Amino acid sequence: MKRFFVFFLCAAALLGCDKNEGATGARDKEDSGGGGGSSSGITVSGTVKGDDGTLLEGVVVSDGINCVKTDSKGKFALAADLTKSDHVFVSTPSKWSAPVVQGQATFWKVIKQCPKGSDGVYTADFTLNKITDPEHFTIFIYADPQPRKNSGSTDKLAYKSLECCEDMYDDMVEQKALITGRTVYGIGLGDIVHQDLSLLDDHKKGIARTGISNYNIIGNHDQAHVLEQPDELASKTFESKMGPVNYSFNLGGMHFLMLDNMISPGPGSGKYSDECLTGLRDDIWQFVQNDLALVPRDTPVMLCGHSPMMHLESGKDRSGNHLDELRTLLKRYPKTYAWAGHTHATFNYAPNSEKIETHTVTRVTGSLWTNEFLGSNGTPRGYVIFNYDSGSINWYFHPIPYQKGKHQRTSKPDYSYRDWDYDATGVAIMKDSGKKLDDKYQMQLFKPGVYENNYVYANVFLWDEQWDTPKLDGATMSRVTKTDFHYSFAEWDMTSFYYNIASWYSEPSKNNCASIFRGFTEKKSGTVKVTVTDRFGNNYESTLSL
Repeated sequence: MKRFFVFFLCAAALLGCDKNEGATGARDKEDSGGGGGSSSGITVSGTVKGDDGTLLEGVVVSDGINCVKTDSKGKFALAADLTKSDHVFVSTPSKWSAPVVQGQATFWKVIKQCPKGSDGVYTADFTLNKITDPEHFTIFIYADPQPRKNSGSTDKLAYKSLECCEDMYDDMVEQKALITGRTVYGIGLGDIVHQDLSLLDDHKKGIARTGISNYNIIGNHDQAHVLEQPDELASKTFESKMGPVNYSFNLGGMHFLMLDNMISPGPGSGKYSDECLTGLRDDIWQFVQNDLALVPRDTPVMLCGHSPMMHLESGKDRSGNHLDELRTLLKRYPKTYAWAGHTHATFNYAPNSEKIETHTVTRVTGSLWTNEFLGSNGTPRGYVIFNYDSGSINWYFHPIPYQKGKHQRTSKPDYSYRDWDYDATGVAIMKDSGKKLDDKYQMQLFKPGVYENNYVYANVFLWDEQWDTPKLDGATMSRVTKTDFHYSFAEWDMTSFYYNIASWYSEPSKNNCASIFRGFTEKKSGTVKVTVTDRFGNNYESTLSL
């Protein structure tokens, strides 16, 4: 039936279905599902054009469930159910970008705030900006800023979360200034705030001064913290400030699919709306099918959600509503890069044989409650910098070198395992070189005796199966696995090494650290060196004094 809808609309000249600037390549003629559009009961229509006056044909427009394309005059028409759809939005094509308002890419309109004609149809016109060089761009991918009010008792354990967010904004300003000749975007992978939704305005102000064009995912802590709130209502406050929570856009030759995958427990559960399950509501799954039906089959997909949807550290596929179906659908495409946060721990799963990769990003403002200098499994505070160049991609971890806030406790740890100290201005200075913490820091080494006598351990932050195996003084190291006797120690929450900050940390939590390697050494003094080559051919090394 959905296929019939799209055919009908094309035949009626309401849609131009022969083009899709969002990606290259022809759509598979055997594809089913269509775009979910309908020619009857039109509730919203409009025109999509460029800032140079170009009428844009073949641009996908959606109400969050149905998806249609603009015709040769840039026009679209949607039969949106206004009891279910608040927004109409453009899936921006690869050569055009949405206007930026307060740092946020603004590709949507609230339907009922648009002009309404005598026929009852709302008019939503969109003007997009021409991208000077659409084949070269950079994305800052970050997760779980989670600022909280300074008055909160849990924000007095170490560093204030609001100040840690300021560190993030300052760092992004600095990184953006180093990037010339290409557009810089941001993707916030959810938990943009921690239940205080008034702080979304502060986040927008912070992102605005970075100069990037930012896209957001909703997290469980971004939902209204209301007992037994229905899932479809829990996101309304977030949407009123940040726009739709399910949408797509295109950059270069890649399709970005941004999803709300946090399902609130709902009435009768006795739980708050932020106590969520991972999965997709039925209407969101319908949007996914309608959106991807209009994406050519040779297009790489960037799938973004707050909670990991594809693969877990346990080695199993994630279970949840429509997730098996989603995996089946995505395997039609050459490659899917599935990005998430939520766990506060870095985890990557990317065997060459898999068409779907999992990339889970550490908490950008440090371990929850303490806001210390690292996440739950030892990755420093920071984010991923993703680069696209004419179809070629690469990314790397960027540690944030700032901690400008004041520690909230009189007693502090000695940080004996930390590789840097902070100077008087809150800048991280490496202990060995005396230089500022920078992007060369892609792993942390532990001396023999920390884990095990005669063994050097290395935590290689973004390691996945497409990296080379690290080498210790030229000898290949072994990845620490669940079958290894010492794994029970390697998987401890590594923040306990640095600061056992709160009483409920009386014993380390069991957070998988899937990027640990060990190598044997007979050296008792001097130095050892660990080297590793990432999946993109970049070489990293770190020297350890014994």
